[in-house]
Amino acid sequence: MFTKYKKSIAAALIVVFIAASAFFPPLKNAEAKLLNIFRLNKMQVITITPEDMMQIQNQFYNKGIKNISLKDYGEIIKDGSQEGRQISPDELDKIESELGYKIKLPADENFEIKHAYISKNEGLEFILKVDKINELIKTFGGTHFFPKELDRKPIIINFGRAIDMNLQKKGSEKDTVALNIVKAPEIVVPEGVDVDKVIDALVNLPFLPENIKRQIAGVTDWKETLPIPMPASDNTEIKEITIRGNKGILIVEKSGPYFVALGWSENGVMYNLTLWPNPAGDKQDFVAKEEAINTLIQIANSMR
Repeated sequence: MFTKYKKSIAAALIVVFIAASAFFPPLKNAEAKLLNIFRLNKMQVITITPEDMMQIQNQFYNKGIKNISLKDYGEIIKDGSQEGRQISPDELDKIESELGYKIKLPADENFEIKHAYISKNEGLEFILKVDKINELIKTFGGTHFFPKELDRKPIIINFGRAIDMNLQKKGSEKDTVALNIVKAPEIVVPEGVDVDKVIDALVNLPFLPENIKRQIAGVTDWKETLPIPMPASDNTEIKEITIRGNKGILIVEKSGPYFVALGWSENGVMYNLTLWPNPAGDKQDFVAKEEAINTLIQIANSMR
């Protein structure tokens, strides 16, 4: 999501404090006594505009901070890599025993499952240097700090097994939809961590623009909600829709080559459908943007 901003200091900070700090309620210390286990059954987009990125970058420049290393503030031990195997669509009726959870599959008669791949996600693990992060907050005049209990403790986000499929429209070789299914992430909070203090520090990071702070503060239930950082631009439309009573997120690129994605959570399982209506850039078998949106909604509503 952050490829276009990867050279800016702001991007590095967003990665640390949004992509990582937004997950702070999900903490797990394998050696610690377990206090609570949460599962993030809901999704909420945190939109980040180019203006937000520039504002953060300017604040750092004004403080004389022109180079920053992520290693100063933490490190990633595991990067979410996957291992898995190809499976036949004929095996899908038996796949739940391997996944370890129940899933819904598309029942739209216009599409058929061509390929399927089951994977075991290694998960994400962060080691954060809270003392260094708090020093940075002080530099900007901030007074809300992350609790010292987080310092250099592993933050692990477990996703479990996932399944990826390619759905192909019958009679067409180009109209394919990607479907990803994964169990809602499991979050474990170690004893001694005050989640409320973590959220308070996150919402009040002094260098975050008000636009981002308001969105983070708007996450009402951190024990069930997965914040999704999403770069926003004039060419991207992000809106909420409902899929069989479940909150969904629809992402549409306004001008070609179009990209349309639909994600939602249902019964503790997260689903994501993706369609590139015109990936080849030609007009043969061209799918209009509106048709692509309707196709994803139709497939989503057919899940049984």
